[in-house]
Amino acid sequence: MTRISWKGALSEHPEHDTEQAYIDRAYERLDKLREKAMERAAEHARESTRMFGQGYDRDVSVGVALKRAAELDIGDESIIFGRTDATAGERYYIGRRNVAAEDNTPLVIDWRVPAAEPFYRATGKEPLGLAVRRHFLCRHRALVALEEEHFGDGTDLGMAGTGALLAALERPRSGTMRDIAATIRAEQDHIIRAPREGVLAIQGGPGTGKTAVALHRAAYLLFTHRRQLGNRGILLVGPNRLFLRYIGRVLPALGESGATLVMIEDLVGLDGVPAADSAAAARVKGDVRMIRVLESAIAGLQRRRARDALLSFEGYEVPLAARDIEPALKSLRGPRDTHNAKHSIFRRRLATRFYDRYRRIVTEREGRTAALVMLPRKAGEQAIRAEPAFDEVVDEIWPLMTPMDLIGQLLTSREMLRAAARGILTGAEIDAIVRGDPDAWTPGDVPLLDEARVLLGAPVRERSADDEDDIDEVETYAHVVADEVQDLTPMGLRMLGRRARHASMTVVGDLAQSVGALPPRSWDEIIGHLDARRGARVEQLTINYRTPGSIMDLAVRVLAVAEPEMTPPTSVREGGEPVEIITGPVAAAAQTLAAEHRATGDGTMCIVASPSMLDAIAAATGSSADIGAVVATLPVTDAKGLEFDEVVVAEPAALVEESPQGLRALYVALTRATRRVRIVHERPLPQPLR
Repeated sequence: MTRISWKGALSEHPEHDTEQAYIDRAYERLDKLREKAMERAAEHARESTRMFGQGYDRDVSVGVALKRAAELDIGDESIIFGRTDATAGERYYIGRRNVAAEDNTPLVIDWRVPAAEPFYRATGKEPLGLAVRRHFLCRHRALVALEEEHFGDGTDLGMAGTGALLAALERPRSGTMRDIAATIRAEQDHIIRAPREGVLAIQGGPGTGKTAVALHRAAYLLFTHRRQLGNRGILLVGPNRLFLRYIGRVLPALGESGATLVMIEDLVGLDGVPAADSAAAARVKGDVRMIRVLESAIAGLQRRRARDALLSFEGYEVPLAARDIEPALKSLRGPRDTHNAKHSIFRRRLATRFYDRYRRIVTEREGRTAALVMLPRKAGEQAIRAEPAFDEVVDEIWPLMTPMDLIGQLLTSREMLRAAARGILTGAEIDAIVRGDPDAWTPGDVPLLDEARVLLGAPVRERSADDEDDIDEVETYAHVVADEVQDLTPMGLRMLGRRARHASMTVVGDLAQSVGALPPRSWDEIIGHLDARRGARVEQLTINYRTPGSIMDLAVRVLAVAEPEMTPPTSVREGGEPVEIITGPVAAAAQTLAAEHRATGDGTMCIVASPSMLDAIAAATGSSADIGAVVATLPVTDAKGLEFDEVVVAEPAALVEESPQGLRALYVALTRATRRVRIVHERPLPQPLR
């Protein structure tokens, strides 16, 4: 049976006051622990630094104490969100942090410990040893309501914690994602606690919580495998800056700071991508055939014929004929080692040949006194390699290349590109990717830069730090988490695979929401471009918690035309406000709706518009891409992965026409709302909306 004290008077549940007193006790202890951590930090900061090394030790101690204090700071979130009573007598309060009493008995156990699993996974048919489960709804430190479930008779209790879940779903959005530790569902918990080895792919439709699941999985892995993940950490890759800002508070709220949040261009050291690819260029650059093009371009650098060279050294003119240089080049051509590693080898061999020539010249000119004026071989070759003019000769024959040098030269030289792509790309494909400005980097260039870094290799010869910034070894992580991977090209997916030190990854997406240049047809296709040497598995999230049924019904009609083979998730929230369709000037209608929402609305509104209409609608509504504002205006590509209380879909026909994937963009736009969707249009609606 289930007993709920959720919407009625709290006095209806006889243990409300007892539970509130327990919550108060947990907060008092949490405050005390945080106060002690701050006191320790202050004490360490006052410690003497007179002895050598004490300053470093003090700073480390202060940092550790401050980190502990930060971990104990949960802000406005509740410390406890549930309780389990086992048939064997054990009772646990489940919450965001482990909190122990002064005698070390647990007051609260962290939601990630094994003892907390029954709170999320127990069902009427499989109670996992539970007799009673309670879900708490707290506002700040006050217990507002509680929901109680009794196990034991094998009855299916339905979805656990329905009241707590619906209360969380109905809260207004604020422009940043909240953690879902209090309302994790059984199918989500199964994925969160899955083994970290290999590639775990999570397929989840709109509103299934796949992003939240990936973040909570990161928090779980950091907590459970802290020793293994501590040094290498977790890399979390998001599709854009808005998305990273949106999810940025989740892990800190869960007490974790050991993850690095980046966009994919951050992995190659770019500050941004100022230009955009055409749809045709994006398809070509994302195709794995570009690997062969890059290999051919590098081989082209190595097929140069040597020319006569002259070096002024120790007061002598030292010439070196091309026929004497060519053997050193010929021995390097082949598959062994990378281009930049061979540069170092060639540099040493050329210095030896210059020294031998220098020795002959000195001997011929000085005769018996040659040994007195000649530098010994080791010192002589070192001195030759230190000559700037020598490096000019080396770089002319076998250039040390950075990825930016290679890709910049390749994409701006039609002749070089045509030679490298012969038999690989068509003339039209070459025309699509060639450009005039070598620094006009685009999203499609990012995986090419990363691939070039691997093919070229890091330089062995020391140069300045600035020279080596772009060609360092690839940094790897103990675990990689990536969201919206269905929009990454095959070349982009290869980038992710390189970052997983032990091929340990969690990748998240929805094939039905693919709006990228090369949409995958299956998860096997995605996994095939990752490093899956330690195995791979695909998990499904099937329940939509975000989108009310009235909105999802219309979105399903769109999906049935866009991708009839794909199955949408089932919406847990039946009913809801019907989708409203408004005919008239789009910018004016959006202006009216935005003003109405600012005056009377609760939560956030997003106007989703096509690229060609963004500026006009933003100007009319006084909105921008700020997802923290009451009203934001975004393209589909930036809105994907986010959620808002209300969504206005502006001119669906334009959305469909201007997206490479057509109706899939409309499906994405319709499924961003938690409460209400309104469609404004002047042009005829796409067929599924009629």
